[in-house]
Amino acid sequence: MDGKELLERVISTIQEMYLKLGDPEGAVSLYYPFEGDFPRIEEEFSEAVRDYPGISLEYLSNRLRVLVPESECVRISAIPPKRTMADLVGLAAAHKNIDAYRQLLEERYPGSKLVRSGYIDFDWILTFPGDLDTDVYCLTEEFGTVTFHRFSEEEYLALGFALP
Repeated sequence: MDGKELLERVISTIQEMYLKLGDPEGAVSLYYPFEGDFPRIEEEFSEAVRDYPGISLEYLSNRLRVLVPESECVRISAIPPKRTMADLVGLAAAHKNIDAYRQLLEERYPGSKLVRSGYIDFDWILTFPGDLDTDVYCLTEEFGTVTFHRFSEEEYLALGFALP
């Protein structure tokens, strides 16, 4: 991960938070596992966040903390999110089952893959064609309602999972 990718991750996480929760108040701290050259990523990140002057980066033991003030969260939430993520959040908010997810994927995202995970941590793994969305979505269905967690491919693999 470089500084630009980290900023993209921060933006998509803030957008997802606002899609799921509405307009929460307050600043946000985001944490990312990190083992590497902190001065390099700090420099790259500083360059990437020039348009977001309130966002800062800190190194903690084996992780990064990105601090996003409320004013920057509001600005970021106004940026249109990825359609894929917005669609999945909409289905989760409407308490839809896995069949509704399959239907959406067939209609809007024919190149996507929804496969059984084989892990006890979640039921399904969803990926989209890379030009649409490079994230990995881990879906769980409980009582007929699907929830999901979204990871970058790098984060997903670092957790020890394999891609379908």
